[in-house]
Amino acid sequence: MKTHRLFCGLLAVVILAASPGNAFSWSKGHRLIRLWAVARLPKWQRDLLGTQALARLCKEYTSLQDRHAGGNAPELDPYCIVPGVRLSLHDVNPAKPSARATLWYLDRIREKLKAGETDEAMKFLGVLCHWNEDPGSPGAHSSPISEWQLKTLIPPPGQKQRFNYLFGAGGIMDQGDYRIPDIAYKPKLLGRTREEAALRILQHQRLLQRRAGTHIIPIVQDIMHGDGKKAVELHSVAALDNARHTADVIYTSLCLATGRFDKDQPTRDRQSLADWLPEFRGGMIPHPYYVTPFLVNQAMDAKRRLHPLTLSGKGPKIQSGFGMGTPFSLDFVLAPGKVFDRFSCRVGLHPTAGPRGAVAFVIMANGKQLLRTAVLKSGAPPISIQVDLPQADVLKLSLRTVAQDGSDSSHNLAAWANPVLHRHAN
Repeated sequence: MKTHRLFCGLLAVVILAASPGNAFSWSKGHRLIRLWAVARLPKWQRDLLGTQALARLCKEYTSLQDRHAGGNAPELDPYCIVPGVRLSLHDVNPAKPSARATLWYLDRIREKLKAGETDEAMKFLGVLCHWNEDPGSPGAHSSPISEWQLKTLIPPPGQKQRFNYLFGAGGIMDQGDYRIPDIAYKPKLLGRTREEAALRILQHQRLLQRRAGTHIIPIVQDIMHGDGKKAVELHSVAALDNARHTADVIYTSLCLATGRFDKDQPTRDRQSLADWLPEFRGGMIPHPYYVTPFLVNQAMDAKRRLHPLTLSGKGPKIQSGFGMGTPFSLDFVLAPGKVFDRFSCRVGLHPTAGPRGAVAFVIMANGKQLLRTAVLKSGAPPISIQVDLPQADVLKLSLRTVAQDGSDSSHNLAAWANPVLHRHAN
């Protein structure tokens, strides 16, 4: 902890001497997040880059894509335009362009460091970090609704009509004297290959965006109708969450660039699918799930009471999974799609399903059926299944429940237990 404080202090001194710059969305948060993350890198990575390069990463290179926006800084084209890819370097993008762009940035960072061009590497790393920081700010880049919709739901009082809610420039989303708690953190390796790293960076970026979005309404309510103290607290929570992710991104980028992996970092040859965000954007299915067609790590009975995720009969303990209504398709998009090569799980009806439950379970990949079970009825023993996954640039994996004709939808309470993505160990 003392080392972290000392290094942060040294960086802060260097940064204060640097030229000022503009930053939006997180505004000052980019600098706070970057300082916090850099101070928690292992010593070998800090020594690799040096204090001056890290200071520039935390100040001059925090918001290169903001300066580049609107074509105002064509000299930044080499860092802010990914050849052949159209995407926003401020937002969570669809999986395919996100994967291609992340791979490109990881390659540029490695290429520049190997050539001894550390300062150039920091520019590419700075853009990659900013791209992963904007969605973690409780504001425009993490909101599932528009500024107008939010102001309709939470109208501002008369004297605060001038404020924007979601936008950092002239808004309220990055205001207040918040700080990031000075706590210990060890960065996590997101992948031992560039493909695995790109896949997990997008996954974690999406989860970060989702968590940041949960803070928006409490922040708006407090700033519009409270004393602002809760808003400061929530900004601190979001910034800490983002700082951990940024530390992981920097750490992983430098491990891949140097080919050096710390021995205590685990090799992840499996990952629970329940840890991923599906592509679901809302919709209705028959009773009882209605607008909540699936639940993570729990299930619901016909009277909408919640239950632990279990299956009929004896079997291994369920660590994770989905309780799901029928008919429904839960879709996941993975890019690069060549990281995992196998999928396994156990399926069946939940013990609370009524006597007229009858469901087939289907696994699809990129529109092709990989497996369809026989119809499982209420009380039947579950089935253990596994399928090989196709290797593709983008993999759309779908878990589907299909009702048998004549079954009762309120009895078709399906369970996907311990769904796991597997990969060969490196």
